[in-house]
Amino acid sequence: MAIGESRASPVKPNKWVALTVVCLIVFVICINTTAINTAVATIADDLSLSTSTLGWALDVYMLAAAALVVLGGQIGDILGRRRITLVGIGLFAVGSVVVATSFSGASLICGRALQGAGGAVLMPATMAVINDTFSREERGTALGVWGTISMLAFAFGPLYGGFLTEALSWRVIFWTDVALLLIAAALLFASLRGLPGGRTGIAVDFVGAILLGLGSFLVVLALQQGQSWGWVSGLFLVALATGILLLVAFVVVELHRRSTLVNLALFRRRQFVAGCFATFANTVGLIGLLYFFNLYAQSSVLFDLSPLHASLVLLPYTVSMFLFAYPSGRIADRIGYRIPVVVGLLVMTAGFVMLSRVTVDTTEAGLYLPIVLCGLGVGLTYSTTSAAGMAAVPADEAGQGAGVINMARFLGAVFVIAAGTILYVGQGLATLDEHLDRMGAGQLEKKKLDRVLTGSPSALESAAKELDANTRDAFVSGARQGIVGGFSDVMWLIAAVGIAGTVVSFWLLRPDRQRSRP
Repeated sequence: MAIGESRASPVKPNKWVALTVVCLIVFVICINTTAINTAVATIADDLSLSTSTLGWALDVYMLAAAALVVLGGQIGDILGRRRITLVGIGLFAVGSVVVATSFSGASLICGRALQGAGGAVLMPATMAVINDTFSREERGTALGVWGTISMLAFAFGPLYGGFLTEALSWRVIFWTDVALLLIAAALLFASLRGLPGGRTGIAVDFVGAILLGLGSFLVVLALQQGQSWGWVSGLFLVALATGILLLVAFVVVELHRRSTLVNLALFRRRQFVAGCFATFANTVGLIGLLYFFNLYAQSSVLFDLSPLHASLVLLPYTVSMFLFAYPSGRIADRIGYRIPVVVGLLVMTAGFVMLSRVTVDTTEAGLYLPIVLCGLGVGLTYSTTSAAGMAAVPADEAGQGAGVINMARFLGAVFVIAAGTILYVGQGLATLDEHLDRMGAGQLEKKKLDRVLTGSPSALESAAKELDANTRDAFVSGARQGIVGGFSDVMWLIAAVGIAGTVVSFWLLRPDRQRSRP
């Protein structure tokens, strides 16, 4: 058997059974993402978390996934799809148990990191299974189903998370993850013995994995902590510079290794690059609205919505994503990826531009149209961006290619939460301090903003009780203006990424020019 050759499987698995298992796994991952975003304010209140700690609990999942997803894809190519999927299920389930039993920020962050490691294994594995079991002509449709189930989970997740948080406990969300994953593991173990085996003659690139993982971690850490450390502080500059140097070292090392973590030749294929960049832009929109809208809508100085009520306001967004995810795959199979991706990113961007115009007087009714446009655009591009990138990947590198595409997905989520938090908190701090300074308030009141921005009603109430009437009015007014300004800034950030994604996709997904023979 040649080096790098896949071990053949004696029995070809039923592609529809494989798709069913894959969809159940991705359903768990996606519903977990939206459910926890709806419950963030309650979790912060229950565990007494600051905004920065809460941000870490969300970011560490994406950070662990982004750092490990390419390694997870390569290990999947080596061990085989079935084994690596079972490993991923185990990691995610253990992480869910740790989160469900958390009583501190540290244990919550630890559990989320384990979930992220499981997601790093599962996301490329699910895409690779589709790549292995469906023909090239059917993959767009199959990934459309994969995307539709993802959107169904995103659509159901806010309601599901909001209901469980109010009726029972936010912890039930994660216990349910465990139950669904056990079902997926049983189906996988019993029915999919015919999945392709691993590739022989290659080794895991641990050096590349360490350089890529640690470099990504330090860059994101610097961006997230830059505001508290200081943008020109030695700690920030050292962390950022070290992270960038490690990423550069990763590229240099990969160019000179035989068994690489990432086949850098993939980046010579413009369709693959387009798929990665468009996936990044799509995820910035998807996660950015889910996270920051809940902080905005559940803030007790603005709408003061309950988790369930906030999820109902977001329902048009998630339903729009669900409705347009499946047809986008069929459309791409027929006309190619360029039009669905470009049009979807344009529509998404238009929605976020409209959301950036919110004021303290904006009503719930005024949010529905831009929310629907955002959902429509995200739904059109969720699976088509991945399908576009995977279409440029050789079959024996499907796990690796899926890992890179999913790294772009996770990095998009990390970027929007880290950069968005900087804008959201920074604008809120500046505006609140301006209002409090006019009233001659001291530093004690200013320090309360961190909890105010979590949307925790008890935090605002306890802060307001310590103030006299005039200062209380300035405090509430400044918080309202600051939260609206911060939310608007984040929406502009997402719109800018959407515009960049549209331009890059339009250029890189252009048809190849066929040279006529003389």
